[in-house]
Amino acid sequence: MISVFLAGLLAVFLGWTFYYRRHWRDGLSAELSFGQDFLYAGEQTFLTEKIENVKRMPVPVLEAAFQIKKEIQFLDLENTAVSDFTYKRDVFSVLGNQRITRKLPIECKKRGYYQIEKVDFTTYSLFHTWLYTTEQPEEKSLYVYAKRTDVSELVLSCEKILGARQCARRLYEDPFAFRGIREYTITDPMKTVNWKASAKAGELMVNTFDSTLTERVMIYLNVADEGIIKHENLIEEGISVAASLAQKLIGKGMEVGIALNAAGEKFCISPAGGRGHLTSIERMLAEFGAKDRVVPFSDILAEKQEDIMSVFISRNTDGAGRAIAEFVGKEQEGIWVVPVTAAELAERDGGNIPGQPDLQQLMSGNRLKILVRKVAGA
Repeated sequence: MISVFLAGLLAVFLGWTFYYRRHWRDGLSAELSFGQDFLYAGEQTFLTEKIENVKRMPVPVLEAAFQIKKEIQFLDLENTAVSDFTYKRDVFSVLGNQRITRKLPIECKKRGYYQIEKVDFTTYSLFHTWLYTTEQPEEKSLYVYAKRTDVSELVLSCEKILGARQCARRLYEDPFAFRGIREYTITDPMKTVNWKASAKAGELMVNTFDSTLTERVMIYLNVADEGIIKHENLIEEGISVAASLAQKLIGKGMEVGIALNAAGEKFCISPAGGRGHLTSIERMLAEFGAKDRVVPFSDILAEKQEDIMSVFISRNTDGAGRAIAEFVGKEQEGIWVVPVTAAELAERDGGNIPGQPDLQQLMSGNRLKILVRKVAGA
């Protein structure tokens, strides 16, 4: 009798084990989502984790694991391991037709583009005799934009240069810029009628003009860190200055472009305005990383244009200072922002460029304004 009972238990155990192995993953899914699409370095948000089991059979022990770059830090370190990545592994007991939702607070320490590519599931047979695993693709991403920094002095310098340019143009040139053609109204003066366009359209058409010239700024950002002693914080400061300056100037109605000395067309954005354009700049800066190849700074200095003011953000690595001086020359005005450490700042003598007093003579002949920024903690 006992042998029959034991044989029955064994048959149930083997049957359950076989059925569980084949069907435990049926109707089982995970969904991860960030609390927002973007935020700024140093801010906090939530990562929502949803586990759903739509079948009637329960999953008594389920481990759900994923990984993300270690710059994303979980404020609750339980079931978290950090090495080259941050590894998160949570344990659930999921009943049939049940959904479990957890909110995991996270802090985004550094600018970047962060992705979660998959979720790994692990479960066990009865009495933990066997282990079963599977994975589910889960493409979720988060943009962490460069932190905002004070650029009020830089914005003021830009406005002074651009204002002087506008005044000079109004003294010697037509103060209006052609914008387009539209239909005639009774309030339009006859001198604005475009007769060629009117003949083609079969009705009167008039020229329209902008009342002021568009102010345009091009930011050239040097992201090379080629010295023996690395200064990653100075590169990050330069990126923060570029992002903050673009935000302020676009907010004032200006058109802003940006170019990084990194290989690839995506790291050069032509001047334009609007919130959508600012988003493009911020995302491009977030996507730049240590794995992107850097090219000489002189390679990104485009052909000079009279209607664009240049802002350079660079340490003098790879001859960047000399390239800037030669690009600006004696005819154009521009601004050079130089991120420095406290030690470099202490070495300045009579306004010399930190570490490059020989460049002062070269710079003295042009119209380049130099702003030195000490980076906190550097």
